[in-house]
Amino acid sequence: MENWQWVLGAATVFMVLLVAGYGYERFGEIRDAKLHPAPGRMVSVGDRRLHLLCKGSAGPTVVIEQGAGEPARFWWPVQERVAAFARVCTYDRAGYGWSDPAPAGRTVSERVQELHGLLVNGGVPGPYVFVAHSYGGLMVREFAREHPDETEGLVLVDTPEEGTIFRRDVVNFHARIRGIQRVVEFAAGIGVLRFLNHWVALDGVGFPFVRPREYEAARDDLASIERVPMAMREPPVPGQLGDLPVLVIAHGQPFPRPFAVLENGWSEGQERLAGLSSNSLLVVAEKSNHMIQHDEPELVVDAIRRVHAAARDGARLTNEPGRALSSVAEPH
Repeated sequence: MENWQWVLGAATVFMVLLVAGYGYERFGEIRDAKLHPAPGRMVSVGDRRLHLLCKGSAGPTVVIEQGAGEPARFWWPVQERVAAFARVCTYDRAGYGWSDPAPAGRTVSERVQELHGLLVNGGVPGPYVFVAHSYGGLMVREFAREHPDETEGLVLVDTPEEGTIFRRDVVNFHARIRGIQRVVEFAAGIGVLRFLNHWVALDGVGFPFVRPREYEAARDDLASIERVPMAMREPPVPGQLGDLPVLVIAHGQPFPRPFAVLENGWSEGQERLAGLSSNSLLVVAEKSNHMIQHDEPELVVDAIRRVHAAARDGARLTNEPGRALSSVAEPH
């Protein structure tokens, strides 16, 4: 009898803590919304609103697409520097930042449609130079295929290529990551991450969010890779993008051990991405791991400047001596 009383007491305490944690998280989210309003505009796209932040004025417009599980605010320092020579926009995909959440199960194509709707409904003038990191590369390359007349150039910052991202070992790795994200999402839902963030800068230890819905959005980003049709999983056809200015930046430092499965074939995939256009450059960021925009932001800014100028002037990309880009392959 005493054992049952102990179990019942422990279960009661556990439930009280869960309810208290849930309330603490909800209160924190309401407080955050009041203290930190959206710095940009909320644009209606279908049945939800997405947060859009644009700066600068010179066309063509640069649009930055972040990676999976990567908040747009990580790109704001780069955006500030790009705004000095171009109109540049960042946005939060559904579920991230200030954007409304979306039901799970959306495809990469549906995310591309939302991006297009955001740019149209937000009155962002095209055509566009897209800058994409990691997962975002799948999106902007599909955008370029679906809307070639609205695409003026691409800067692909360590983005995966089909021959890498759809390998079975990589798909299995992403499945494990999603399992971890589900646990973190639960912890965030009962306020654990919010509480810890008062004592430790979670950004610096691999937890960019405190709200559960953002981990849900990140998990669905990864799941969307498995929803890509088999017909679209083959390596891209060389020259597929004609003479569109394309600058590919690949990491020079190998993925850390937990992510080492991604390293196999990555460099060859980056070469194939550069081969999509006859007007391309391939750059190796020698001092960087996957987060090149943090490790060598000047490299990314200069790449954007070059592609923007090539798109604006209808010129070819060239390897100019003395510039910030390093380890540059010959133009394709």
